[in-house]
Amino acid sequence: MNKGNLIYIPSDVTLFTIDDHGSAKKIIKLNKPVNLLITKVNEETYEVMYGNEEWLVEKNKTYEVTQ
Repeated sequence: MNKGNLIYIPSDVTLFTIDDHGSAKKIIKLNKPVNLLITKVNEETYEVMYGNEEWLVEKNKTYEVTQ
């Protein structure tokens, strides 16, 4: 998937941010499924916008939104 695509993220999936050293800085667990916009594609994660903040989610925990 590419930047600008929508992805479906099920409930109970963890979103996280990392600090300058690569360690988890903030972590949240979704209590309901969401569709989010990919803002950046990394090797193992997508960067997404959630609650006016940029978060990371593991690629293998997401699904492509098809029309």
